Amino acid sequence: MARLLVLAAVLGLASAFQAPATKLAGSSQVAAAMQPRVAAVQMAEEPSSKAVTIGAAAVGGIVGVYLFKELSTAVFLAVLLAYGSTLSNGFGEATKTAGGAAAKVYGKTLELNEQYDVLPKAKSALDTVTTAAANVDANYGITAKVDEQLKISASIDKASAKVDELKASVTDKVDDLKSKASTPKSE
Repeated sequence: MARLLVLAAVLGLASAFQAPATKLAGSSQVAAAMQPRVAAVQMAEEPSSKAVTIGAAAVGGIVGVYLFKELSTAVFLAVLLAYGSTLSNGFGEATKTAGGAAAKVYGKTLELNEQYDVLPKAKSALDTVTTAAANVDANYGITAKVDEQLKISASIDKASAKVDELKASVTDKVDDLKSKASTPKSE
């Protein structure tokens, strides 16, 4: 459900850049100040055919991973949509539209990141949250309590012991085969 909500939000955001700008109501200073910005978003130049093809491939890859959760399917859909964006039929027009929208969203994302420094701020926020979560865990022992209830460490220890036994067994057999192979046979 959360994935669907995120997908809907991204598609809504992308479609907001495609919608025609409406005339701002009122004659306030705010409306007058916002009018050039709305026009700038509306008058964005069309992406190149290369950008459209790359955008179509990105859409295909994202859809493939999201819907099928397999990299091979995502690569296939990326190649299919990239090829489709070079065609002049209905499928080609649909993939060109999707690729153009993806290219515009990518361009706007770069512009917003340049203007507001979104990535460094997001990284700083995530670092802060991670540090705070680690501190809370250290102070209250949340993972230790969960481990105590679920006995995950014991299961991991058992699995590690079995892997070590298997390794030792395989190593012994390989050493035995090597020793048999290196001893000359007497006739």
